[in-house]
Parts: sequence; structure tokens; C-alpha cells
Amino acid sequence: MTVNLFQMKKILGCIIAVLFLVSCSDTPVHKPKKLIKENVMVDILYDMALLQAMKSYNPNMLDVMNINSTNYIYKKYNIDSLQFAQNNEYYASRIEDYQKIYEKVDERLQKTIKASKPKVLPELKKDVVKKAIDSTKKATDSIKLKSNDSLRKISIKKGALKKVK
Repeated sequence: MTVNLFQMKKILGCIIAVLFLVSCSDTPVHKPKKLIKENVMVDILYDMALLQAMKSYNPNMLDVMNINSTNYIYKKYNIDSLQFAQNNEYYASRIEDYQKIYEKVDERLQKTIKASKPKVLPELKKDVVKKAIDSTKKATDSIKLKSNDSLRKISIKKGALKKVK
């Protein structure tokens, strides 16, 4: 029993198509039991962006002030890591909503830059806020890329279904 090259390619193509379709299941992310409202999620992500920018600008700053940024966020908003992770996953699965959330965070960061008046260390504040803005722009860009990938997967799925039939 010999299998020629054409038959092997056909079999391999079918196996790849089936694996692709099975691996790309469209199981929706269910709404968490303890849903964080969108406006609160904006606040959380804004604070996280500022703390991350502070940490990247001066890594010892938060240590000197004895602040663990993750625990600070959880205590401030009375949430835990699981609740945040579930809500973040839920909003991330709703790409348009997640993009709006990050756009609101970006707007707030822009307002913070404009509102910051020269004080003791004005360049420090501006750099921290600019780094926070950069991180939110990267997140927004990755959301856009993810939505484009999702659309590309859908078109590939449709094409793969037609080829398999």
C-alpha cells in the first residue's frame, strides 16, 4: 500500500484544517460573578499605568516608599487578583469595549500631563505620565492587532471550511 505525495499533502492538509478548527473554538468568556464596572476598570488601569511608569522611571521609588503596586491596587479598589484577572479577561474578550477602556485611560493620562504644573520635579512627572501613555498606546495597538487577527482567523476558517467540504 503506497501513498503518493499528492495524497499525503491532501491528508496532511485535512489534518491541519481540522486541528485549526478545533483549536480556534469560539467559547465566549462568561461575565464574572463580581463584575468590575467599566469606569472602575478605567480607574484601575490608569493607576496601574501610573505605578508602572513610576516603577520604570525610578525602580527604587516605590520600594523606598514601601509600596507594592499590585497590592496597592487590590486594596484601593477592594478586589483580589482573581477578580481582576477574570474581569480583565472578560473585557479583553470584548475587543471594542476594551479598546474604549484603554482610550479613556489614555485621555486621562493626557489630561494629567496638561494639568501637571511645574513644581519641584516637573520633568519627573511628565516622564512618568509619558511612559504610562506609551504603555497604554502599546496595549491599544495590541488590541487592534488582536482584532485584526481575529478577523483574519474568521476569514481563514470560512476558507478552510470550503476547502474541506
